Amino acid sequence: MKHPLWRLLRLRGLLEEQMQLDLELRRSQMRRLETAVSDHEKRARAARGDALEHLAGGGDEWLLDSADAEILAWKSARLRLMAESRIPEVEEARAALLARRKERRQVESLVNRAAECEALEEARAEQKRVDDWYQSRATRQKPGDPTTLL
Repeated sequence: MKHPLWRLLRLRGLLEEQMQLDLELRRSQMRRLETAVSDHEKRARAARGDALEHLAGGGDEWLLDSADAEILAWKSARLRLMAESRIPEVEEARAALLARRKERRQVESLVNRAAECEALEEARAEQKRVDDWYQSRATRQKPGDPTTLL
């Protein structure tokens, strides 16, 4: 009984590890999207600043810079929506990880309980062997024989 439980515990541990990796993957994807959002926002602000400089200088390049800023702002908004859409996926992966962890801990407690029961049974068997040995020794002793008391 010990071997199947240990194998089951190992399997549950591997499943938990897989869920941990899946959660980390989803979190990293969301972080990359969030980083891209902040990068696009910085670039949009820089393009707006360039547009204002070109506008103050009297050139026509401010139109291109303004268009770039709007495109970057639009991309930033789209990336933000994509990042926010990943939140439920991350939460789902987190819930799955916690469920796998709970399963592993339950199997771990079963394994520990089985080991305790096995140790208790072994101790009882050992005590029975000792009791049987003393009982057989007592029946072999002859009354009044001083050498048999040892």
